[in-house]
Amino acid sequence: MKVFFGTTTREIIKFKDYYFAIRKELMEAGCVILDDWLPRAYEKKLKDSKGTRNMKRNYQDIVEAIDRADFVVIEYTVPNFSSSHQIIHANMRRKPVLVLRLEKDNSFKDTYLESIDSEFITVKEYTLATVEQTIKEFLGEVEIGYGLKRYNLMLERKHKYFLDWAKEEYNLSGSETVRKALDFMMSSDENYKKVLSAKP
Repeated sequence: MKVFFGTTTREIIKFKDYYFAIRKELMEAGCVILDDWLPRAYEKKLKDSKGTRNMKRNYQDIVEAIDRADFVVIEYTVPNFSSSHQIIHANMRRKPVLVLRLEKDNSFKDTYLESIDSEFITVKEYTLATVEQTIKEFLGEVEIGYGLKRYNLMLERKHKYFLDWAKEEYNLSGSETVRKALDFMMSSDENYKKVLSAKP
């Protein structure tokens, strides 16, 4: 699969181990990284930290890579406009987006990013110890695919009553309520996470 991996270069020296760890896991998973800018950006920062950049060309390359990618991974520990734009652009193109942030550096749980109601954006906290598993689980979800599929259910009366109540109480359709319940179960089921991370 083809992926665009993005983050800011502002703190690239400080967070290089994390950025390169994400890149490594994507490559080891067999992904082709489009516009693989990280190694050259790191070298440039070491040699000429205040050098000029062709931002118009960078922007064009990034947008083109996102458009060609099957999915997008953004490291967002250091919030910035360019990464925010990349997340929104990928979402508008209906590309699955994994947004990663370090646990120790993320002090705000309820942010603007989490408030975006999109099935395509997944926000996860990670460490060097968990990055491999986090990426494998996300790749499993990407393999399964996104988008709506029709599925007929037989419910007990109490379940139907709750769906009707939730529609009035929370303004959620029956399908939305069922999807939220399934999302909760999926996110907390360790056996299911193993299945996702084992997908080729």
